[in-house]
Amino acid sequence: MHALAPNSQRKSHGSNLSALWRGVVAAVVAGLFGTAIHASITYVGNDVPLVWGVGVAWLLLGLLVYWAAVSSGKLWSGALALIGCYVCVGLISYVGNDQLILGMQYYQYLPGPALASALWMYGMIVPAIIGLLLALRVIRKQHRQN
Repeated sequence: MHALAPNSQRKSHGSNLSALWRGVVAAVVAGLFGTAIHASITYVGNDVPLVWGVGVAWLLLGLLVYWAAVSSGKLWSGALALIGCYVCVGLISYVGNDQLILGMQYYQYLPGPALASALWMYGMIVPAIIGLLLALRVIRKQHRQN
C-alpha cells in the first residue's frame, strides 16, 4: 500500500474560485447552446418528429458537467454546472416572448418543438448525473494516485 505524501507535496487541481468559475462557465455555455440546439428536429413522414437536437444538447451538458468537475478536481463544480444550466434555461423560458422553449400545452399544434422542449427541460438531469458519476470515478482515481 502506498503511503500518502505530505500535504506540501500533494498535487492540487486548483482553488475553489477556479472550480466556481468552471462551473459557471459550463452552466452558461450548456444553457445557451443547449437551448439553441435542442429544437433541431427531423420529421419522418409528416407526423413523426425525431428530436435529435435534444440528444446533442444532452451530450453537450454531460460533457461540460464532466469537464467542470474533472478539470477542477471538485465534484461540486459539475453539480453547479447542472444547477446553473437549469437556472439559465428557466430564465430563457421565463423572460420575454420566448420562442425557444414551448410548454406541453402546444403539443397538439407543434408536437416536435413541444416534445423537444419538455425533454430538454426535464431530462437534463440524466446526462448531468451520468457526467457527475463518471467524474467521480476519475476524481477518486486521481486521489488514490496522489
